[in-house]
Amino acid sequence: MNSFSLEAVALGKAYQEGSGDALHVLTDINLHLHQGETIAIIGSSGSGKTTLLNTLGGLDEPTTGKVLLNGNDIAGHREKTRCIIRNRHLGFIYQFHHLLPEFTALENVAMPLLIADESTETANQRAADILDEVGLSHRLQHKPGELSGGERQRAAIARALIHGPDCVLADEPTGNLDRKNAEQAIELIINLNKSYKTALIIVTHDLGIAERMERIYTLEDGILAPQ
Repeated sequence: MNSFSLEAVALGKAYQEGSGDALHVLTDINLHLHQGETIAIIGSSGSGKTTLLNTLGGLDEPTTGKVLLNGNDIAGHREKTRCIIRNRHLGFIYQFHHLLPEFTALENVAMPLLIADESTETANQRAADILDEVGLSHRLQHKPGELSGGERQRAAIARALIHGPDCVLADEPTGNLDRKNAEQAIELIINLNKSYKTALIIVTHDLGIAERMERIYTLEDGILAPQ
């Protein structure tokens, strides 16, 4: 894995509400992350945490400022190129698993490699291997509706990591799980983060999870501050 950096420079995000004033969700945010580092972002509901994560991941364009991935401005590319950049460098884990219901666990996890034009044989083998790592080797041919909540989230974690991303962006990854499954999921994310040497940004309401990261930031009123 090559040296990696993700940086927000004077990042701002605003939404125009009809003919009224713009709603400023993010204001002058500066943040940097390098290979293997872990960051937690905490804040109240509606504070803009998901917007920040989506903007850092190139899913949203900033209104002001820049997001630099390995020194390159993500927003400076066309959407097709941004998709390639995301698929090559970033993995995403959400509160809800977003697995495609008509596909098996194996097919869902193999999807990022197939999108990257990997052969079906190679994609399926790597999907089987990482599903084994997350304890789902016995569930390869099961569809999401046949998996428990904890199993679905483990499959989603496997999908986020299958292509060896430089950085994983996790948005309340345990928010839809009971305490036992939440603890298992975060343990899995942390262990895989160390094993794959990925950077990790995790948005969470859980201070216990946040304290397991190397740095903690609070987002309030659009302003990001270190704890």
